[in-house]
Amino acid sequence: MTDTPPTGTHAAPTTEQILEVLTEYDIGTIRGWAPAGGTAGKTWKVDTNTGSYFLRLRGVRTSSEARLSFDHGLRDHLVAHGIPTAASIRARNGNRWHRHPGGVYELYPFVAGYAFHPETMDQVAAAARALARYHRVAAGFVPPENPERIAQYTTLGFSDRTSDRMDDPLLLLENLEGVAGLASGAGTGTQALIRRCMARVEDMNRDYAGPAYDRLSGWIIHGDYTPANVLFSAAGEVAGIFDLDWAFPGPRCRDVADGLFFFATVPRQIDAGCIWSLTAAAAFDPERCRVFLQAYQKTAPLQRPELRAVPAAFAGRWLSIRLEGMAKVDPSRRVEFFSRDVEAPMQWLDRHWPDLGGV
Repeated sequence: MTDTPPTGTHAAPTTEQILEVLTEYDIGTIRGWAPAGGTAGKTWKVDTNTGSYFLRLRGVRTSSEARLSFDHGLRDHLVAHGIPTAASIRARNGNRWHRHPGGVYELYPFVAGYAFHPETMDQVAAAARALARYHRVAAGFVPPENPERIAQYTTLGFSDRTSDRMDDPLLLLENLEGVAGLASGAGTGTQALIRRCMARVEDMNRDYAGPAYDRLSGWIIHGDYTPANVLFSAAGEVAGIFDLDWAFPGPRCRDVADGLFFFATVPRQIDAGCIWSLTAAAAFDPERCRVFLQAYQKTAPLQRPELRAVPAAFAGRWLSIRLEGMAKVDPSRRVEFFSRDVEAPMQWLDRHWPDLGGV
């Protein structure tokens, strides 16, 4: 196991490179392909005379052999136990992924479905039920080996250190110190804001780390439970849970915090091609939060310590979103990117969590 997983990003593949990859699979005559989105990775819908497929180029940081083995082993386990996801198609050589000079590619059956409609309360509940079922089934997955340590903030350039957990407070602090350095020439208000974020992470290091964190662990989390990775059926139920690149052992309250922020906030317009829009501070909606929590609790109830930990889990996730997003904006605007309304959702959850069902 290495402490320095790959970092960086892929160059956009050429038409010739995509065709080279597709010819590694027995999928019939290729009629064409079109981009299908993606952030760290890139994806395409591929049409052939045998049907439609989903080709994805994985992100650099999640393309090691250990991470691939964990991901695909988990997918097979989920499919075998009825969780709506997809197992990859084997290449002609029998492999579940194809390692090309341009990166690691995976090919999946194309799964039809609908995007999340935030105005639909039934879909908020469906997303929560699906996450709870995912947690119950994934908990039975026995990985072939310990997953590789997480290179969560390395693209930002402040540190190459990795961790065996998501949103590690020690790594958060180290990278926030880098943000504080960038903000040394900013106004006193911005500098004070960053110090408050650092103080919050120091509190996490006491209450959401070490033995306290270990007692919450024992689950396999999704790691990126957002509408971008969930499809719905026409009836409003979850038809697919995808993108397990960041699936990892950890506390399920972290995924619940993700679900609340991405499925239970006030509906808003998001520009999927703009990192500023994707990482904007959303406003939690109390009624949607209650619907999400109640639906999750009916399927896989959170215990009292897990409920208490949700605000800390959200703080770690939210600060991580801002830190990692900084790497995608102009260096001259990184402090602005990080600091805009960064405290608002954390402070709201601090105040309202007890009333929402947290203890």
